Amino acid sequence: MSFATVRSALIFLHRWIGLILAPIFLVIIVTGAILSFRPIVNSGPPVARPGSSLDVVAFKALLGQLEARGQFGAVSIVDGGRSVSVMSQNPELGGRWEIATGQHTPAPAGSIDIFRTAEGLHKTLLLGLGLVVEVASFLMLAIMVAGPFMAWLRFRNTLMGWHTAVGWCLLPLTLTSPVTAVMLTLGIGVGPRPELPRAKRPVSISEAVTIASRDLDTTRLAAVRRFRGGSVMVQIAGDGAGTKGGSFVVTDAGVTPLVGGPNLVKQIHEGTWGGAWSGTLNFVISLALLGLTVTGFLSWFRRWRRDRAKTLAPGADILVAHASQTGRAARLATATHEGLIAAGEKAAIAPIGAVKPKDLARFRLVLLIASTTGEGEIPDGARAVAKALKPGSLKGVRFAVLALGDRTYTHFCGGGQKLRSALLSAGAAEAVPMWEADGDPAATWVSWIDGLRAELGLTCEVPQLPPVSAPVALTVAARQRLDDPARGDTLETWRIMLKGADDLAFRPGDLVRLSPSDGEAPRSYSVGSSSRVDPGHIDLTVRLHAWNGADGTPRMGRVSGYLVREALDGATIEARLDPHPAFNPPLDPAWPIIMIGAGSGIAPFPGFITERRASGRAGPAWLIFGNRHRDGDFLWRELFEAALRDGTLTRMDTAFSRDPDDGARVQARLMENAAAVFDWLAEKKAVVYICGRRAMARGVEEAIADILVTQGGLKPDAARSEVSRWLAEGRVRMDTFD
Repeated sequence: MSFATVRSALIFLHRWIGLILAPIFLVIIVTGAILSFRPIVNSGPPVARPGSSLDVVAFKALLGQLEARGQFGAVSIVDGGRSVSVMSQNPELGGRWEIATGQHTPAPAGSIDIFRTAEGLHKTLLLGLGLVVEVASFLMLAIMVAGPFMAWLRFRNTLMGWHTAVGWCLLPLTLTSPVTAVMLTLGIGVGPRPELPRAKRPVSISEAVTIASRDLDTTRLAAVRRFRGGSVMVQIAGDGAGTKGGSFVVTDAGVTPLVGGPNLVKQIHEGTWGGAWSGTLNFVISLALLGLTVTGFLSWFRRWRRDRAKTLAPGADILVAHASQTGRAARLATATHEGLIAAGEKAAIAPIGAVKPKDLARFRLVLLIASTTGEGEIPDGARAVAKALKPGSLKGVRFAVLALGDRTYTHFCGGGQKLRSALLSAGAAEAVPMWEADGDPAATWVSWIDGLRAELGLTCEVPQLPPVSAPVALTVAARQRLDDPARGDTLETWRIMLKGADDLAFRPGDLVRLSPSDGEAPRSYSVGSSSRVDPGHIDLTVRLHAWNGADGTPRMGRVSGYLVREALDGATIEARLDPHPAFNPPLDPAWPIIMIGAGSGIAPFPGFITERRASGRAGPAWLIFGNRHRDGDFLWRELFEAALRDGTLTRMDTAFSRDPDDGARVQARLMENAAAVFDWLAEKKAVVYICGRRAMARGVEEAIADILVTQGGLKPDAARSEVSRWLAEGRVRMDTFD
């Protein structure tokens, strides 16, 4: 069994044992904190005051009167032997009694002996559940010992960061409480118990005082209480002149001293081994245990509340779902949802990849807006739901699809068509035929909404769509070749720097759509710079798409060929700048990220680094980059190595598939560093960005699933489902091309 499997099991047990037993743990810890004050308040053994002496005859007479009235558990001698304090649940017995006169001063109404009550809760929960407390002590020890195996010590100013730091730093101290509790339960280190004389019957407290008077100086009696097995414990005070007191057990057969006093394990557990300061130390330990329990519960509660917040709006009977690759379908879905809500419909919105099939089944109508990616494929975040739908699972659900596409591509609206087929196969019924939008979908979307209103009686206002990016004229400001053909079999790749006449708003990962001539299909390139750093400058990474035709004639891609061969410095290009929020870096630059790119898939990541460096508070960032040759096409090498030196980039791993001393791909680098990858995913909660060819992205996706198996202990199917969930939620993000 691998350590990852054991670790996964430990995390599960740690979490759920802690949650289930949290109420019992809290009672034990809080009462332990209260009991820590007992050695502070009562530091040192009782000592009889000079000249004080108990009238034993009158005391025994008073005890006889009290026993005739009812049961009580303990009696303490107070006021220098003139009075006694009686501990009893019976208000007619509890309180203070003068020995000479028998005058009774009841305890104040509602008052309790806080230490005795705390001790009862601590040991038996006041319900006779001592066994439950003992089992809880074992389990508390188990989860505390397991804690360090689940997370390395890191100082992070978060709730779980403090939980981990306190758990690690104070572990030797906090362990003393459950360890000594377990030792006391098992009888380890407690020493031999005194052998009591064979008793024939239980003795009363008054009878025990009479028996004790035969062997002990009961004029220095400090306290007397019921003990185990029908016996009674009496405590004799020292006289302050060298004669020590002690504790004795009395039965009907005689008196037995408790030789040596409390054992060391018990003293450590109760904090009595050093008087007031050891009690203070126990109080600090109790506070640490309380903090660990509370922060552990709050951390779980926050995750639970966050997960609940992700659930679809309760009471909604219409779901507006989207399968979006670049954000266009998501924007249309948001506008549709807003129109439904404004018209009074009960509607929810979600990426369809984040919706479980059982949740889809509870909606009477599903409105799906779906993009297409690659060669007619379903967008990355929605692939899992199509596979998860089972025949008959959506029986009774009606749906309508608006598919987005571009007829200049071979597989027009392929993503929407495949999702439609999956819904039909699951038993859902098509409410209206599928609509297909070619290019700019705004007009088709409005007509689709009108059709839904007319054919389904649906009420939906048509809000104004977010403005489509207007054409903008960009000028080629500079060009730089990024590969070195003299160093190997490289793919020609250029840095193309574009400049606008006015300042532009964009972020790394946004898309620039370029079309050198009218009627030609535009080509999208990832932005590798940030307007937060330079609002007038856009960086592109462009690889020349070149091949030989059937007749052997060299050919090249129309857009890449234009940018690389024809668009010289000063050339003006008409473009559209489209937001791509699904592939922007986190708004919080301190959030950990893993960037994985191969070849020209490196394009957006220089912008990620530039923007995070400019923020002044860049968080952990790991780049994994692959290409053919280290010396020939290590694209943007200077920028990334500088970022590694200044700390903007935390770690960088490379894979050069055609170098004889390397020969690896990015997937192999992930697997070689599986433990670190799992730590970034599970502990740092890093967002993963994957950019490059679709085949590479699928390989990375599979590698992450394998890491969840080998390092996280998940079953293969569960690991793949987890990665699919991360894709739908945006924990793993892809920008891919064929």
